[in-house]
Amino acid sequence: MRGFGPSFLQRFTQAAATLLPTPLCPPLKAAQAELQRSLHLAFGLATTHGRAVVLEPCRRATAGHIAVKLPTGVRWGRPAAIPLPPSLEDSGWWGGRPRPITVMPLRRASANVWFLHHGREALCFRLELSGAVELLRYRPLLRTWTTC
Repeated sequence: MRGFGPSFLQRFTQAAATLLPTPLCPPLKAAQAELQRSLHLAFGLATTHGRAVVLEPCRRATAGHIAVKLPTGVRWGRPAAIPLPPSLEDSGWWGGRPRPITVMPLRRASANVWFLHHGREALCFRLELSGAVELLRYRPLLRTWTTC
């Protein structure tokens, strides 16, 4: 009898997260907006100027580099108490400090994963080589990752 394996539990938790929407805390909502704004700007600049633009956390903006600044209380990284999202479990991703992301013309980018957290809530910002973005949110009450 299969019924109650890990995949069932994941599907049940995802359904519960959909049925029990809760707003993202204001600092993480501001951080989400900053990430989206910075990435949009980087893609626009790369396309307009025909050369690579680098998004960098925790640094001053210079020519060809955009600094991503976080609101007060939001920190880079993933706390040990928060598991990796299911899409990253087998990826070999180690975590730690976020590395710069290089955005190139024609909506290409160096793949990277950035985690942000504020208390028990967290965001996972995943950028693929094709320029596709996946933004996930950790729901501490349900102990699961959901899409933003």
